Amino acid sequence: MGGDADIVRVLESLSALARTGWMLRGVPHQCAESVAEHSFWSAVLAFEIAVRARSVGVDVDPYGAAAIALFHDVGEAVIGDIAKVSGISEEEKVAAEERAVRSMGLSGEAKGLVGRFNRGEDVEARIAKLAEVLATLLKALSYERRGFDVSDIRDNMLRRVRELAGELGVLEVVREVSGIPDL
Repeated sequence: MGGDADIVRVLESLSALARTGWMLRGVPHQCAESVAEHSFWSAVLAFEIAVRARSVGVDVDPYGAAAIALFHDVGEAVIGDIAKVSGISEEEKVAAEERAVRSMGLSGEAKGLVGRFNRGEDVEARIAKLAEVLATLLKALSYERRGFDVSDIRDNMLRRVRELAGELGVLEVVREVSGIPDL
């Protein structure tokens, strides 16, 4: 991917790229969610959380939160989905993703959304992060129902959802959106 706008290759890459964490836990590639699927779930959840968060007094742009969530993993089209067990620090991973995003032929606005997500500098970015974690939790619960042992991811995501939703004051909203009453 280079300076030319090759959005189709980015989309194809993200659609074909299975999330590594699921495969490391025995979910076959054919069943593992793709990065594109994860980003879509994250965007829909971010939009719904943001819309409902406004009704409890959070000043947030649902369209901004959804756009940030939609683009948050676009750098993985170039670098792949780097698992935590790789030994690469979160800071190194973020730096690599941002370098990858800069090399893509995406608009400056799209590239800016990735930066906002990584910095968590505003409420839209924090809701996008919450939605991303919630999407992973919901997928973990789905895999567990299918017999896969992803309990470590489930437990970590459950803790993070509670933490992030609590910081934003939207725990009840997340319970409503997710359908998980005992969050």
